Amino acid sequence: MDMALWFGLVGFVLAMSFTPGPNNLMVMSSSALFGFKRTLPHWLGVNIGFNLMLVASVFGLGELVTRYPVSLTVVKLGGALWLAWMAWKFASAAINPLPAAQRAEGKTRTRPFRTYEAALFQIVNPKALMMCVSAAGAYVALAETAPQRALIMVLTFIAFGSPGGLTWMLAGGTIKRFMTDPRWARILNAGIAATIAATILMILAG
Repeated sequence: MDMALWFGLVGFVLAMSFTPGPNNLMVMSSSALFGFKRTLPHWLGVNIGFNLMLVASVFGLGELVTRYPVSLTVVKLGGALWLAWMAWKFASAAINPLPAAQRAEGKTRTRPFRTYEAALFQIVNPKALMMCVSAAGAYVALAETAPQRALIMVLTFIAFGSPGGLTWMLAGGTIKRFMTDPRWARILNAGIAATIAATILMILAG
């Protein structure tokens, strides 16, 4: 294994995994609404789906995207539509919040993602797709064979990338304590909706 190239991969993983994106925003929002523990299946699904897509990229998904660029457009539109639905849910909660008694009991209008749902979401997550394709292309010299590269990349993303989602979940858990206050609940829901809407614009513009 080329150690110098691997350290470059670690830097890439850290930079991409801790910065805002659909996955991080979603696990933060889920943790704020449902708590850290109930969001763990969502986080697990993100890691499973992402790493499966990473393996697929090492074995040729990147070439497919390059050959058929319209596929990336489809992914962008699918991800934007999914996020638009999420933004609408948060905006609705900001405009018409649940009664205080229900908020105090931790009730919400939605439920956290299941593991398989979060894994499937990676298919329409533009940031995840571009991370996988970029890593597979930029670090092709990491090892001699595709199976070796796939193994090294998956282990690197698990070790240095998965903590990024946990960090955003902890931030969401901190936010959760404010959700029982109706004023703060409205502000936070509106803020999350606006953040997701900004993410949609970045996806479409990129």
